[in-house]
Formats: sequence, structure tokens, C-alpha cells
Amino acid sequence: MTGRWPASLVVALTTMMSPLAEGQTPDDIINFVVIGDPHTYTGNPRNLPQTIERINALEIQPDFVISIGDNVSGGEDHDVLADAHVYHDLISQLTVPHYYVIGNHECIPIEVYDLLTWEQLLTTWEMDSRWYSFDLKGFHIVVLDGWISLGSDAFADVFAAQQQWLTSDLEATALPTIIFIHQAIGFQQADCPDWMETDNRKFWPPGNFFEQTIQAHADQVVGVFSGHKHKSLWKACGAVVYHQIGASFMHDGQFAQVFIDRTTHRFFVLGHPERHERDDGWEIQQTYGDRSLMEALLPGAP
Repeated sequence: MTGRWPASLVVALTTMMSPLAEGQTPDDIINFVVIGDPHTYTGNPRNLPQTIERINALEIQPDFVISIGDNVSGGEDHDVLADAHVYHDLISQLTVPHYYVIGNHECIPIEVYDLLTWEQLLTTWEMDSRWYSFDLKGFHIVVLDGWISLGSDAFADVFAAQQQWLTSDLEATALPTIIFIHQAIGFQQADCPDWMETDNRKFWPPGNFFEQTIQAHADQVVGVFSGHKHKSLWKACGAVVYHQIGASFMHDGQFAQVFIDRTTHRFFVLGHPERHERDDGWEIQQTYGDRSLMEALLPGAP
């Protein structure tokens, strides 16, 4: 394992460093914040309050913030519904729009522990569905529920409904598309040395429905963002770039601010703090990509 970026990654980043294309303006750039794996619970919001405070103080305010799943700890001995209310009350202090992604720590207390219902959780978080989409600044934003157990016979009907919805949703738009899903879609255990050395939960198998569908729309999907594994890394599979976001319950409430250009599909991920070298566990959110996108929104940015 190395503490520095691989040579191939340095080359890839260098080739992306170029000014905005002629005729482009900052309006072509979407920017959003991803909060990965907060794992909060009643009486212990962990790093969420300071994360919210830091996001509200960002010099470039995001177009939206998204909590990418495992927002609550979801323990069998927890009042998970109360935890969900606390999270929502805190996250409502953001000064920009906020969206939720469902993670396994939301699914398990409902489907396994029977501590609350989907209706209760979705109502508390003001969600119409576990998966949904919307358009913003010329992008199509897709939010999925990637709980691995959906691939089992017990949840076949629910998974089939999401499959049908996703296929129809992507076919109905020509906009460049950004996808958010909690589980590590696009990654396998061999992609991160630390995953080979630690207790590691299952991945979706290679060639699963999500990956197949995303790759089938590779000319349209400009980025896929996931959490769950508590690591910070990214990989390109053809034209699709997959990003793993580090956990916010670690390292003083880290998060990622992401910038994506609608026309060129270039991206910049600003890490916490601005880190260009990996920590030993790949846990600190890294900074990578094309910094000129951020500088277009904030001339003279350091």
C-alpha cells in the first residue's frame, strides 16, 4: 500500500486540468455536497452538527446537499424512529436543499428488526419513495435504494419495481445524469487494498442490474456516488466514473463537495481537509479531479 496517488491516477488528473471550454459559464457547473455514512442516533448525533455548520459556511454554497445513507445507526436496541426525527431536525438547519439516500442501516431496522415502518421513515424524512429522481441545472439526478438484500428472493417484488422504474426513468431523459446509491456499485473488493485486509461486507456481484443499467447508459451517466464502505476512492469504467465517499462519522465530520461540468463531464471532488495523499486506511475524504471547475465559481480560490 502506498500513501501517494498511483502514477496512472496522476496522469488521468493531469489530462483533465484545462480551462472551461469556449463559451461555457459557471452556470454549466453543478456543485453539491455529499455526506457519507453519518451513523447518528438519539443522544449522539456524532459529527453531524459540526458538519452542518461547516457546510453552511462554505465559500461556494452548494446547489444541494445529499445524505448518502446509513444516516442513522439503526441498532436493534435504538429508537430508530426518534433517531430519524433527530437527524431530520438537525439537517433542516442547512441553508440549501437537502435530499436523502436510503442505506442498509435504514432498511435493516424496518425489514429485520421491525422497529418502524417504511411509511414512518419516509414521512419523517419527507420522502415520496425509497428511489426517486429530479432535474436541476440541466442535470438529471437519480437516487436509488441499493440494499444488497433486495437481490434475494424475499425482496424480489420490491427489487423488480425499482428495476422497472430505473429503466423507464433513464430512458425518459436525455440530460446528463448523476446517480446516488448507498452501496458500493461499480466497486469490488480488489479495488481497495484495505478491503482485502479487513472485515468486509458483501458487494453486489459483478454484472449486477445496477451496473449493467448504468453502463448501458454510459453516454448519459456522468457520475455515480456511493458510501457504505467508509473509504475514499474513485474509478472509471469506460465513460462512467464511480466515486466512494468517506464516512462522516469519522475524521471530524468529513464530507465531499463535488463540482461537475454539464458539457464536458469533468469533475472535481474537494475533500476533507484538502487531502491529496491517502491515509493508511483510505478513510479520509480525498481531493481529486479538475480544480478549475471550482475556480470558475470562485475566481482566486486558493
